[in-house]
Amino acid sequence: MGTPAVSVILPVYNEERILERNVKRLAETLEAGGIGYEIIISEDGSTDNTAAIAHSLESEKIRIIHEKKRAGKGTAIRNAASAATGEVVIFMDADLSSDVKHIEELMEVMGEGADIAIGSRYLKKSRARRNRVRHFASKSFNFLVRLLLGSKLRDHQCGFKAFRKKSVLPIIDRIENKEWFWDAELLVRAQRKGLKIEEIPIEWKEAPDSKFRLLDDTLHMAYSLLSFKLKNG
Repeated sequence: MGTPAVSVILPVYNEERILERNVKRLAETLEAGGIGYEIIISEDGSTDNTAAIAHSLESEKIRIIHEKKRAGKGTAIRNAASAATGEVVIFMDADLSSDVKHIEELMEVMGEGADIAIGSRYLKKSRARRNRVRHFASKSFNFLVRLLLGSKLRDHQCGFKAFRKKSVLPIIDRIENKEWFWDAELLVRAQRKGLKIEEIPIEWKEAPDSKFRLLDDTLHMAYSLLSFKLKNG
């Protein structure tokens, strides 16, 4: 296999129930689109059978990175991005809550010169299905990121993003948060560096077994946002 056009990262933790099915669906979508690709499963110290399933899927186009102990989503993405061979890197949630059909649109935006392209649940043409409490919490968090950190983006937390490796990897290496605030920190730092970021509307459906813990993780994100503000302005 030559150098792929895109490296698609799936950070995973305890995803034994869905991993095989969703990796196959992702690969089928990439094959159908005629995109030269590699998939990197970044396994973050799972305590179930996820690691074994991931290794069973390993092939010429599917690679595995394994952590012995959980290090956090941010570390899983950073390690995989460092190992990626594609010029463009996409990372997305393993539950495929963002419809994989939008990968082609991400690639189109990247081809037009963006440094980062992100899926957004909050644009006029977006279609997002989630419960009202999580919707309110998400909208409130995104508002605070814009208000306190000066971001111009609508959606910082959607797990569906593409970036140009040579432009963004130096920023990723500076990110301090390892969990749910990681995405927002990436985008804020990228904007402050003057990188070109584009948002695209997507179809998004909340996974029934999401790992996001509404109260605990919302409080953690709020604390992380304020900590970043105090330290970086």
